[in-house]
Amino acid sequence: MRKAQINALFRAYVRDHLSPTTEERDLVSQVYESIQDVLGEANCLQIGSYPRFTAVTPLHDLDVLYILGAWEPAAHDPTVALDELQATLEADYENPTDYRVQISRQTHSITLKFLDGADELFAVDVVPAYISGRNEFGGDMYVVPEIAGQARLERRRTVDEVTRGARQMTWIRSDPRGYISVATALNRQNDDFRKSVKLVKGWRASCKEADEDFPLKSFHLEQAVTRQFQRRPDIEIFDAVFEFFCELPDLVERSQIPDRADTQRNIDAYVDGLDRMERAHVRQARDFFLIKLEEIAEGADIGDLLQAGRHERASVTEAYLFDSRIPVLTEADFRIVGTVLQRTGGFRQFVLDVLGRIDVDRRIEFRLGNNVPLADLFKWKVKNDGNSAQPRGEITDHQTMNDPEHTKYRGQHFVECFAIRNGVCIGRSRQNVVLQFAG
Repeated sequence: MRKAQINALFRAYVRDHLSPTTEERDLVSQVYESIQDVLGEANCLQIGSYPRFTAVTPLHDLDVLYILGAWEPAAHDPTVALDELQATLEADYENPTDYRVQISRQTHSITLKFLDGADELFAVDVVPAYISGRNEFGGDMYVVPEIAGQARLERRRTVDEVTRGARQMTWIRSDPRGYISVATALNRQNDDFRKSVKLVKGWRASCKEADEDFPLKSFHLEQAVTRQFQRRPDIEIFDAVFEFFCELPDLVERSQIPDRADTQRNIDAYVDGLDRMERAHVRQARDFFLIKLEEIAEGADIGDLLQAGRHERASVTEAYLFDSRIPVLTEADFRIVGTVLQRTGGFRQFVLDVLGRIDVDRRIEFRLGNNVPLADLFKWKVKNDGNSAQPRGEITDHQTMNDPEHTKYRGQHFVECFAIRNGVCIGRSRQNVVLQFAG
C-alpha cells in the first residue's frame, strides 16, 4: 500500500479510537477545577501527557503539581509537605462527580481515586512542588519528591525504604513546563507529532494489557518520538512510526535520553535495569508489529495492527526488510518464475504453478518474470517451513542465496522477491514451494 494511504489510515484511527473522548475531557476539567477550588488556581499545574495533548483513551489518570512557593533547601521536608497536602485535601475537597472518592498517601504524591463500587475509574496524583529556576522558554522549573526519574529497581528500593522509615524522602529537579512547551511547539509545527505518539502509545497499551510485566514506559516512548520530530520537523506519521519501531531495540539497550531538568539523569534510566529476557520480549513484540505492517493492505484494520503479539525468529538467519530500515510501500505487482530444472535421466523441466507443489531432490532457478518495475535493486528471500531442520529466512541481493535452490525439507516454504527503489520496497512477489515428501 502507498504511504499516503497508510498515513490516512493511521490519522483516522488515532482520531477515532485513541484520542480522549469528550466525556473524558469533561471529567478532567471537572475534577481539575475541584482541586483548584481547594488548593488555589494559581498553585495548580496540570502535568503529564494530558496537557501535552499526547494522552490516549481510555484516560486513567491526571497528574497535578501543587506549587508551594520558592525553593529553600534548608526549609523544606517532603514528608511534611505531603502530610500537609493530604490533610488539606481530606478536610476540604468536595467531590464534583457521582463516583466515590478515596484519598490516599503515596511515597511522592497524594492520590484521589474515583471509584464505581470497587472499580477505579479515574485517579489524580497531586505532587507537591517548589519553584526552582527557569527553563529556556522562561517557564518555572520545580523540585518534587524524588521517586520520579529513578530506575525501576532503585525506585522499588526507595519506596520500600521510605515506607519502612529507613530513609527520608529527598527532592529532585523537574521541568514539566519545558516538556509541555516542546510538545506544544512540535504540535503547532506538525500535528502528526501527537498522532504518532498516540499510535505508539496505543501499541504499548495493547502490549501492557496482554502482559502486565511488559517493561516499556509511556513517557520514554513519547520522548523517543519527540526526538524524531526535533530531528525531522516535517516527518509524516508513517515514517515516524516506522523509524520508531526500527530504533526500538537500540532504545532498550541502554538509557540515552537526558532529563530536561538534570542532564546527569536520564528519563529512560529504567532500561538499564532490564534483563536479557525483557529486552528479547520487547524485540519480539516489535518484530510482530513490523511484520504485520509489511503485510498491510487496503482496507486494513489499524486496531488489528496494534494488537499485541510476539514473533520469535525461527533462526539466526531469518531477516526482514525492516532490519535494513526498508519500508514496504508497494505500488507495482510483478511476477517471479520458479523453473524446476530437468534432472538427468528423466523429469523434464517445468515452471512452478501458484500452489508450488514439488517433490524432494529437485533444483529450482528463481528469476524475475513479467511486469518487472523499475528498481535500483532486487532482494530475494528464501523462507523454509518453521518446523524444518533448516528454517532459513535470509535476504540476499540479486538472487537467492543458493542458485539454483535445492528441495530437501518437507513443508510449506516460499521464495519472495522485493523491488527496491530509493530505499523503499515498491513491489514484491512470492512463489510458494510445497514439498510433498520428506527427504
